[in-house]
Amino acid sequence: MELKNGFDVLSSFSRLIIYVRLSHLREKGECMTNINTMYRQVIKSWNPFVGCEHDCAYCYSSFQRQMKRRKKQCMDCYDFRPHFHPERLSKWLLRTEGNDFIFCCDMGDVAFCRPEWMTRILVRIKQLSDRMFLIQSKNPNVFDNYRFPENVLLGTTIETNRDDLYEGISKAPLPSQRYRAMLKLQHPRKIVTIEPVLDFDVEIMERWVREMRPEICYVGYDSKKNYLPEPELHKVEVLMKKLKEVTSVRAKTIRRAWWQE
Repeated sequence: MELKNGFDVLSSFSRLIIYVRLSHLREKGECMTNINTMYRQVIKSWNPFVGCEHDCAYCYSSFQRQMKRRKKQCMDCYDFRPHFHPERLSKWLLRTEGNDFIFCCDMGDVAFCRPEWMTRILVRIKQLSDRMFLIQSKNPNVFDNYRFPENVLLGTTIETNRDDLYEGISKAPLPSQRYRAMLKLQHPRKIVTIEPVLDFDVEIMERWVREMRPEICYVGYDSKKNYLPEPELHKVEVLMKKLKEVTSVRAKTIRRAWWQE
């Protein structure tokens, strides 16, 4: 392992071996995986559950493009209907090291996962205690329904503190509701994602993150040209500087707001 930009990353040779292995699995239709996916520390995405009904304006078309290769094999995947793939529970998963993790159910939201499905997923995760997993939901109240193993990071997306900006963007619980859910969450390991960032109030967003106490906070703009109500770049830079005083901040797509161009 080599250290680069503060993160443990796989060597070029190791990544080549992983790429060949994952390409083989993708060709067989056994997994939907990339070495670099939504987060830099993701070494694998694992999707025993797929689907979401939040209908977020900025992600549905993107997910469907990614699912295009699955259209002939699973229309539920292509249509993003919540469903279970129990055959994936037994698939080979990479061991994680350092800051790496496996993104569990990144092609959906576990808020729509049936309890009996989720229970089987968590049993498998507990068996793989030498791997770290991320489970994320835009309805973090669902986390209260389960007892998560120690090798799980729980996360949510909070794009803004302004609930009024969220109308028409998603059917997910309002950002303030997600904040309150994460605030009362007892699981010790949490992350927060501010992406795609929408206009916000610096002081309130900084306080929310500080009170939620995530070990990592990701920040980034929309990467799909959805022309969302974005804040100016300077405001995001100010927020990131403040957040670095309370947690580890990981920058994603950082650019000028579309309306600044």
